[in-house]
Amino acid sequence: MKKKYTLCILFLILILTGCVPKEIIDEVQLIHAIGFDKKPDESIQGTITYPVFNMDGNVRVETLSAVSHTSRFIRSKLNTQSPKTLTTGQLRVVLFNDRFAEKGILEIVNSLYRDPNVGNRLFLTVVDGNTNELLTKKYTASALPSMYLADLLDQNIKSENLPKTNLHVFLYSYYGEGMDPFLPIVKTHKKSIQLEGVALFKRDKYVGKLNHRQSFAFKVLLDGSKSGNYEVEIKKDKRKGHAVIRNIKGTTTYDIKKVNGVPQFNVKMKILGEIHEYPHWLNLEQPENIALIKKTLRRQLQDEAQGIVKKFQELQVDPLGLGDQVRRREKGWDYKVFQKQYPSMKIHLTTEVDVVETGVIE
Repeated sequence: MKKKYTLCILFLILILTGCVPKEIIDEVQLIHAIGFDKKPDESIQGTITYPVFNMDGNVRVETLSAVSHTSRFIRSKLNTQSPKTLTTGQLRVVLFNDRFAEKGILEIVNSLYRDPNVGNRLFLTVVDGNTNELLTKKYTASALPSMYLADLLDQNIKSENLPKTNLHVFLYSYYGEGMDPFLPIVKTHKKSIQLEGVALFKRDKYVGKLNHRQSFAFKVLLDGSKSGNYEVEIKKDKRKGHAVIRNIKGTTTYDIKKVNGVPQFNVKMKILGEIHEYPHWLNLEQPENIALIKKTLRRQLQDEAQGIVKKFQELQVDPLGLGDQVRRREKGWDYKVFQKQYPSMKIHLTTEVDVVETGVIE
C-alpha cells in the first residue's frame, strides 16, 4: 500500500512539472532593470539592462534601447535586437523619467502586476532626468546599475528616511479609496546614484515631491519609523551650528472628529531620538543645552510636518491616507464628498520630542 501511495505521488509530481513552462538560463536574457523616457515628440524610449556572465566568472552589464509610441511595442522592438528571449523573471527595478511620470504610469504598472514572472516587491522609481543615461552610466559602487539601485532603495527604507515602497504598495494606495501613491525619486551624480526624496502622485500622475529632509517627517507621519536622520540648526547667544538626531522610535496617532459634517484631525507625532552630532561649543553635560536641542527639534519638525500636510492639501493628494482613516471609522462614507472637503480641512499637528545624549562632536 505504501509503495502504491509513493508511486501515485511521483506520478502527480511528473504531471505538475510537465505543466510548468521551462526557461533554461542559457536560452533567455534576464532583464534586471527597465527605464522609460518621454521624448520631445511624445514617443517613448525604453531601455533595459541585463547581466552577461563571462567564462572567467566576471559579470558585465549590457543595455538595449528602443523607441515607440506605446510601451507594449517597445518590448517587441527590444526582442528584435536580442539574441535570446527577453524575460522579466529577475526584474528588480522599473524607472520612469519625470516627464513620463507626469503623463501617468498606470498602464505599465498594471502590465507589470499581471506578469506572473514579476514579484510584488519590485521597486518602482521616478528619475529626475533621463533613465537611459542613468542605466548606461558606469558607477564606482557597482558594475550593475540595477543591483546598485535596488540595494540603494532597500537600505534607505531600512535605515534612512524613505518610507516602504514597492509595486504592491503603489497599487494598494492607487486602488484604495482615500489614499494616493508615492514613489522614490533618484538622480545621477557623476559616478553615483542619489536618492532625492519622494514623488507624490495624484492617481497615477506625478504632481509634486518632498526632498530628503521632508521625507523624515513624512515617514513618521505615514506609519511610524525606527530609522532616519534629521538635521537641526542650533542657535545660542551669537553662535550657530547644527545637530543631527538619529530617530530611535517615531510614532503618530490620529484623532478624528466631525464638525458640521466636515472631518477634523488632531495628529500627534512622538519622536525618541539620540544626538549623533552637535557643535563643539555646545556642552551637553549642561541640561539646558539638551533642552535647547529638544526644543529646536520639536519646533522645526512640527513646522516641517505642518508644511508637508499643507502641501498635500494644496496638491489635493492624500499619501497619508487621511481619507482611509475616515472611511474606516464611518459608515456610508462618500469619497467624492471627502475630496471636496480635503483642501480646506482642519488638520492640527502637535509634536512631542525626547532625546538622549550620544554620538560625536561636530
